[in-house]
Parts: sequence; C-alpha cells; structure tokens
Amino acid sequence: MKINKLLSKNNLLILTPVILVMILDLVFTIVGQSAFYWQNYGFFNEGSPLGQILMLNPAYLILFFIFYILFVIFLVEFLPKPFNIIVAVSFFLGHAWGSSTLVPAIFRKLTGVYTIDDWWLIIGYFVIIAIISSFCINKWLGIKNLSL
Repeated sequence: MKINKLLSKNNLLILTPVILVMILDLVFTIVGQSAFYWQNYGFFNEGSPLGQILMLNPAYLILFFIFYILFVIFLVEFLPKPFNIIVAVSFFLGHAWGSSTLVPAIFRKLTGVYTIDDWWLIIGYFVIIAIISSFCINKWLGIKNLSL
C-alpha cells in the first residue's frame, strides 16, 4: 500500500510501531546509562558507532534523534510500495533489538533486582511491542476482528 496523505490517521497507524521503538531506543539509551556517564560523558554504554559519537553529549543524541525520526517518517511516507514497508520494518526491527539490549539495565535501575538470566525481561518487552504493533497494523489493514 502506498501512503498517500501525509501523516493521516491511517499513515500514523503504520508509523506508530516504528516511532514507538525508535523513541524507546532513545529513552532506554539515556536512562540506561550508568552514574559514571553523568559525571563524564566518555563513559557511555552504546553499541552503535554513530551512537557512540552522539553519546559524547546527550543533547547531541536527542537533537539527532529528532531529525532522524523525521527522516524515517519521510522515507516511509514517500517511498513507493513495497519499499516504504521494507524501510518501516527494517527500522522497527533494528530499534526493537537495540532498545531491548538495555531493558535489563533499566529493570535493575528501577527495581534494584539483579537476575541471573535476563532473557525473560527481553521476551516480555518484545511481547508488549508485538501487541501494540499488531493492534496498529490490524487497524491499518482494516481488520475488524481476528478469528482463526
């Protein structure tokens, strides 16, 4: 499906899962930093080479992310089918995976609980993202109910 109207309600439904995981990736990246990072921006926890440069100041990261999200929205809005869907799914998967790597650190910060295995936190995170994304995609496709 080609997206025709810029940021229409229907377009926002397909963009919501992508934007959601991108914003979660940004928030988790900032919140998931250790106390050392806030004393010296050189002590960051970031896997992306570009992210490592941007982490030298959190303001750089936030400013970049604003333009980055707008760029992704532009790509998904204006690329022809199926390339717009390929781009949306690619960014969705990349940021879902990237943001999931910080879920255990955030869990520890919020609860003070350290677990031996963190896989269940990441699985739970993906289940929540899947539920939200499925709702948006079903609405976008116009599916009223799901019966097997």
